[in-house]
Amino acid sequence: MITKKFLGKCAAIFALVFSSSLYAAPIYVGSWDTYNADGPSWSDFTTPTYTGQEVAALLFGGSFSNYAISTVSADPLAINNMVWLDQIYIGVDLFGESYRVDSNNNGIYDIRGDTSAWVRDNGQGDGYINYAFLIEQTPGGTVPAPGTLLLLGIGLAALSLRAKLAAR
Repeated sequence: MITKKFLGKCAAIFALVFSSSLYAAPIYVGSWDTYNADGPSWSDFTTPTYTGQEVAALLFGGSFSNYAISTVSADPLAINNMVWLDQIYIGVDLFGESYRVDSNNNGIYDIRGDTSAWVRDNGQGDGYINYAFLIEQTPGGTVPAPGTLLLLGIGLAALSLRAKLAAR
């Protein structure tokens, strides 16, 4: 005979397993050096102020919002959501993957401190590599957060416990 306790445990296990399997693993699609010989030159003063995600979309296709960037490696488990950005007249440093400075709001890398993740400027030869990962979109819309499904499982287990206590 199936007991409520058994059903409660099954619900909790199902919630944990199901919640972890809903998320698609990020897929490594490629990398680029912030200082790219094929990239635009800072001295043209027409270079866009690219975020890391925008460069990934430019180089590998798709929408910038579908990318996660890392400075660690091509390992999806090591994604740090950071990017090497060059700052005009300052140098290269780590920032969040969607960070941008555009001092005069013209979209151009032309004022001290403006940033770009793809420009021939300060990062030459220093190996400032950014790794791009495509985040798969789930068919049918958004995926519930793992915490939501975990709470559902805990709720089912609590109901099972309550029913057991009420039966005493």
